[in-house]
Amino acid sequence: MTDHILGRRDFLATTAWAAASVPMARLAALETAFNNDHVPVVRVASDHVVRGRYIHAAVLNEMLDLTLTRLTGQDSAATAWRSLLRSDDLIGLKFNGSGAEALATNEMFADTVIASLLAAGYEERQIVAIEAPEKIYQRHGVMRPTRGWQLKPTDFGSGQDQLSAVLDQVTAIVNVPFLKTHNIAGITCSLKNLSHALVKHPARYHGNHCSPFIGDIVSLPQIRQKIRLNLVNALRVVFDKGPEPQSVYTWDAGMLLGGIDPVATDSSGLEIINSQRVVHGLKKIDPILAAVYLQEAAKRNIGVYRLHEIERIKLRI
Repeated sequence: MTDHILGRRDFLATTAWAAASVPMARLAALETAFNNDHVPVVRVASDHVVRGRYIHAAVLNEMLDLTLTRLTGQDSAATAWRSLLRSDDLIGLKFNGSGAEALATNEMFADTVIASLLAAGYEERQIVAIEAPEKIYQRHGVMRPTRGWQLKPTDFGSGQDQLSAVLDQVTAIVNVPFLKTHNIAGITCSLKNLSHALVKHPARYHGNHCSPFIGDIVSLPQIRQKIRLNLVNALRVVFDKGPEPQSVYTWDAGMLLGGIDPVATDSSGLEIINSQRVVHGLKKIDPILAAVYLQEAAKRNIGVYRLHEIERIKLRI
């Protein structure tokens, strides 16, 4: 684990770093990043970015820039995006609408990510905002997702279901989940934001802590091969009684996590949740028992879940 503390005036000057610490996240390296024994997850935190429903836009933008540059080894957010995405990609920004109103961070988060993509040279017509607040379409002119489901069910091993038609629309996915506990899965973050949102009948796949369903669905090539980045919105974290936020169990964490490997980002997110649970005298969530889907997803070669296999790069601005 790497731990860095940066002043806000200094962080832009520190984007150059050793390639041995974190590999370049170019398209040719995406599959390697999914299977590397020490995959990077960048965690950027700020004490100034969130106060309940108020989000400091400038600080969030700095956090996103730093996440992108440190994860990819690029010298700017624009070149970082271009190392992750093709110039002709139709990019699906997959937000999470569940609990969004209570957490009140999705709108600002979407504004920041979309502005960053536009600044990198991508056009509004190349961005499909999925489960985004209504104001986002009006404000930015980005695309709406295709409604409905594919006609033919897809077999994913532990079941079969119709996949979302949006998977035929987009060529790349930038996954933007919340970080919350989940009363069945243990936690919900990058993986569940895709698995149970992109099938027609998600209620069928909650048995055994949602496992192996989460891993089986995300491992489908229609999903896995399109994942380019996971940007975890951990500005406000639900550390107990989730997935629906309750104010007493919602923590203004002020964090953003970035990783190519969705299993590693989930495991890193679980570490964050457990740190806050300890503060409140709550039992830690066990990644083997209560969040068993992490282990099963790793078995399907989607990514790694053991913390010693993850290079956790902690930054503060």
